[in-house]
Amino acid sequence: MIVLNYIAIGALIMFIMEVIINPHKEEIAAIEQEDEPFEFDWITRTFCIIAWPIAFAIILKHAIQWIKNMLK
Repeated sequence: MIVLNYIAIGALIMFIMEVIINPHKEEIAAIEQEDEPFEFDWITRTFCIIAWPIAFAIILKHAIQWIKNMLK
């Protein structure tokens, strides 16, 4: 059951990322100077669904350090 929750949260994060990025595909392609608009492939989606806790842990670690430095 825990694994299903883990995968469901990762899939939800990827869905939200694609909903946010989709309207801006052409702008991202212009910034990157590419001919084709940016799109996630299934390998990237799968990797992000599996690796989201690692990125979250890194962000959380740096946020905690930043808050500690602000409170000094």
